[in-house]
Amino acid sequence: MIMKSIEFLFNRIIPKGFPSGSMILIVGEPGTGKTILTSAIANYELERGRRILFISLNEPKEDYMRTIERFGWRFDESRFRFIDLFAVGREAFDAQIRLIIEEFAMFNPDLVVIDSITALTSLIDPEFVRSFLHASLGSMIKKRGAIALLIAEKPIGKEEIGFGVEEFVVDGVIVLRFVKYGEHYRRVLEIPKMRRRRIEKPHYEYTITNNGIEFFEIPILESVEEAWTEKVTTGIPRLDEMMDGGVYRGSITVIAGNTGTGKTTFGIHFTYSNALRGKKSVFVTFEESVESILRAMRSYGMEFDGVRDNMIIVSLIPESESPINVFVKLKDIVEKENPIAMFIDSYNSLEGNMDENELSKMVRYLQLMIREKGIATMMSLNVDGRVKELPQTGLSTLADNIILLSYDFEDDEMVRKILILKSRASNHSKRIYRFEITPSGVEIHDR
Repeated sequence: MIMKSIEFLFNRIIPKGFPSGSMILIVGEPGTGKTILTSAIANYELERGRRILFISLNEPKEDYMRTIERFGWRFDESRFRFIDLFAVGREAFDAQIRLIIEEFAMFNPDLVVIDSITALTSLIDPEFVRSFLHASLGSMIKKRGAIALLIAEKPIGKEEIGFGVEEFVVDGVIVLRFVKYGEHYRRVLEIPKMRRRRIEKPHYEYTITNNGIEFFEIPILESVEEAWTEKVTTGIPRLDEMMDGGVYRGSITVIAGNTGTGKTTFGIHFTYSNALRGKKSVFVTFEESVESILRAMRSYGMEFDGVRDNMIIVSLIPESESPINVFVKLKDIVEKENPIAMFIDSYNSLEGNMDENELSKMVRYLQLMIREKGIATMMSLNVDGRVKELPQTGLSTLADNIILLSYDFEDDEMVRKILILKSRASNHSKRIYRFEITPSGVEIHDR
């Protein structure tokens, strides 16, 4: 898998998890997901039968419980104790500190969360907070062998952490950051400090999904690659013959050609024909509306109503998304629909709106998901000038199959041509064929 759940944090990022008796500072700018990360950790611990004491100064209990329900988490209140200090004033806080100490002694938690230390230091002198964390809470945590997660706000645009007192009394620091790439931001988790644990890679990208926090990792391709031997139809019988029976599941086919050569039409054949055979297919367009695709289908006599349950058409706007968010949306579609065939139109729409390095990473994630799920995938690529070879892009190096579409003018008529430049592990045709786009779609001719 490319995206990992919170278990990945403890199995890979921090091997063996947080050290017992430790205090961990989780710091980040507003919106980086600090509370979601700590709640995901709390859910992970609750599922293992442990007790959680959650002390909130940032939001009342009702708001917090609504937040975690968005991710499908239901906390058993016999093992989850929530202390609501959201509305407590400065004058009453000494009594609340005593309450926290008493609650710890009675409830005997395995994990304590304070959300947030920043809010706490706004009510109490920072030196008193430091003394409380070190002498009182720290002592109880170590004696119990529990873990404390201390959330702190990092001012936007500044590197210092909170009020400058928390980092001196903690055993580990996790920093959540926004990193700007072009017009978009991505979320990054960093671990600059973790006592008693060896952190091999202190930097991971993550995102917030309906499942909570999910981390990205690029595994070794061979570790996820399946030996898919099943082929699926391209949707065009003559093209199937040219490609030795179609395209393999888990493969990427690039359809490259000039504007007007019919790349989108090939994609419509691919997804529609597989849907007609009862297989789930997805048509993703970054250039057209869903209605435009439906109109093209109708012009070729392809009735969408007959494949509605098996063919999903999705229109996305790449300008409004980061590369990672585009991948997450594609991943959500794949996990929901479990398709055999997918067409993406087009790579150029992504390329024109994304940082080159970030786009390459997204395409790599996409390739790994396609391999893992066994999705036969086609992607269109627009090429300027004469089409003799595939331009060097992040996509070209990952393609299993390459189909080149071009046109010439002969006797004052436009003649479309097709060549299978590459088809991995297949005895594909090496000839150039003519083809037409007719009222029933693509027709390929021998001459």
